Amino acid sequence: MAGHVSKTVGTCRAITILCLLLLGALAPAEEKGADTDKTGADDSSPEEKVAPPKEVAPVLQAQHSWIDESHSWLYSESQEWIEWFDGLFVPEGEKKLKTPPSKFRLGLYSEFNLETDKDFKLVPVVDLRTDIHLPNLERRLRLFISTEDPTALPDEDAAESNNELRVGATRDFFKNWNTSIGVKARWPPEAFANVSWSRVYKLPNWWRIYPNLKPFWDSTRGLGAVSSVIVDTWSDRWLFRQSASAKWDQRNYRDDRGAAQDPTSTQFGADGEGYRWSLSSVVGYVPLLLDEEDYGRRVSGSDVADGWALRGRVDGNIAQVLSYDITLFRKGPLYKDYVFYVIAPEIQWEQENGWKPEYTVQIGVEVLLWGQKTTRSPR
Repeated sequence: MAGHVSKTVGTCRAITILCLLLLGALAPAEEKGADTDKTGADDSSPEEKVAPPKEVAPVLQAQHSWIDESHSWLYSESQEWIEWFDGLFVPEGEKKLKTPPSKFRLGLYSEFNLETDKDFKLVPVVDLRTDIHLPNLERRLRLFISTEDPTALPDEDAAESNNELRVGATRDFFKNWNTSIGVKARWPPEAFANVSWSRVYKLPNWWRIYPNLKPFWDSTRGLGAVSSVIVDTWSDRWLFRQSASAKWDQRNYRDDRGAAQDPTSTQFGADGEGYRWSLSSVVGYVPLLLDEEDYGRRVSGSDVADGWALRGRVDGNIAQVLSYDITLFRKGPLYKDYVFYVIAPEIQWEQENGWKPEYTVQIGVEVLLWGQKTTRSPR
């Protein structure tokens, strides 16, 4: 009973500190000189210092405020629970495999609709992603908790995709192949599964090609597949990135057939046959990238840690173009290398709205709890 109470208290503390991190990041930090003086004054009382764990990101080992200490504590507590759980599956008489550092990402975004002839709209979006390795449960097995829709086009706006919470497991079976299976956190639970192939082709003069193919099954959308290719290059700190994506699924197929036969639909007489495609082009000045390999975030430009970018996007189905949009994207560090801000004004033209321009602004904060370095140079 005592152990259960202790774990419950620890969980509550973790949630509380994560909320305080977001608020504290907005508070003005103390002057560097003052921090140095405090450190010198406290040298004689080591018991008041908080020693950071050994396996945390380098920034956590240079703590300067309660925000850093809370961030370090929250990651250490989470990783300790993961290592304890993974250790339960060590076969008797065998040596425990080392549990790799985990990754936790929480993005809190608000999309403001600025249409002049409509009431002001606020669309909240939560972007949650965890990456947890459990080598003692089974080699190369990872658990994940995510709000990312695996059936969406990689550059699809998060506010327009299905952001339900998903829980599951993923494993690399062959080189460049990965499979995931899980459930949506609803009642009754709904299952999903997908198999993904991706790799990187490095060409001369800093050109890179990233193809991706992902067949999937979803309890709501049925069978389907998403295919994408990204081509990018760098010139000093300037990024030039183009992507093309396409998908087909059974639900879109049924919807398109119905819309083509509906005289009130903007797609009347034009059967999209279940296909969706998109083309994106990104040009930006990017001094720093996040040290991650998530394919969808690379397409959308969310892998940027610090920089400016302009993105143009067009999408449609096999019969017609459905929308255009232009987005000015700014992302940068709000507090050290684990709290970032995002500001992204956008203009969109959609066929279903008679190609009338719609103005929105997305503002958000992204918090990283990574047990390793969070950023890297573009090269």
